[in-house]
Amino acid sequence: MHEATLAENILNIALDAAQQNRATKIFKVGLTLGELVGVEVEALRMSFDVLKKNSPADDAELVINRVPISATCNKCGKIFKLERYNFFCPECDGVLILQSGRELLVDFVDCE
Repeated sequence: MHEATLAENILNIALDAAQQNRATKIFKVGLTLGELVGVEVEALRMSFDVLKKNSPADDAELVINRVPISATCNKCGKIFKLERYNFFCPECDGVLILQSGRELLVDFVDCE
């Protein structure tokens, strides 16, 4: 289950940020998560909730911003939101180049 490892890394980033800012409590941790990353959001939240116990992040909320998969056709230039893993343009059959959906980033740590 890579969600547990991911949650541990997110928590460590948040704890490091709190320590660098001499904060004693973490309220929120913001995460940008692309659809293509393949993370099960509920498993990530559950892992984060278990790991944060007895730490400055004990009451912290994990705020997740999901980024849809979008791509641009290399032939006609149209931009598409992808619903499934079809990487050919529905307009001209050109190859689609991914623009978003692979993001995995801790955006912010809201702490005291």
